[in-house]
Amino acid sequence: MSEIEVIVFGVVSGVIATAALYLIGLLFRSHLIPWYQGVTYHGVDISGTWVYEVEINTDDNVKFEMTISQQAHVLAGDTTIMQGANLDNPTTITNLNISGGIWEGYVTLNMKSKDRTKLSYSTTLLRVLNGGATLKGNYIYRSIRNEEIQSEPMVWRRKK
Repeated sequence: MSEIEVIVFGVVSGVIATAALYLIGLLFRSHLIPWYQGVTYHGVDISGTWVYEVEINTDDNVKFEMTISQQAHVLAGDTTIMQGANLDNPTTITNLNISGGIWEGYVTLNMKSKDRTKLSYSTTLLRVLNGGATLKGNYIYRSIRNEEIQSEPMVWRRKK
């Protein structure tokens, strides 16, 4: 082989080896590790749909509904917040993406708005209670109304 052929062969084989290692790493991170964690995880399963409702006054009711998917200790999902006097016909609907985790019976959820034109962000710390039927804790959020950080106690119930 000539020097040019050796260089080209070395570059091509290096690119192929790098691509193969990247794909193997991607396979491990996205499939094998989550599968193994799911098989060995023995903690509480909070996947499903959860609901929280509060009546602030007769003209302002709020209903949260979140759907959580769980792979071992990693949580993901989405939340819908409905506000208005009549929750069957809400005046405001906010949709949020959820990312978070569960550890030792405590749940941490970070929520960001799906619609980037409506900036909404919140963090929730919850404790799993009643054998996994209730999540109780605090909801900390950036209020759109007064541009302040506020906190509310919450008790989520598993939707049947």
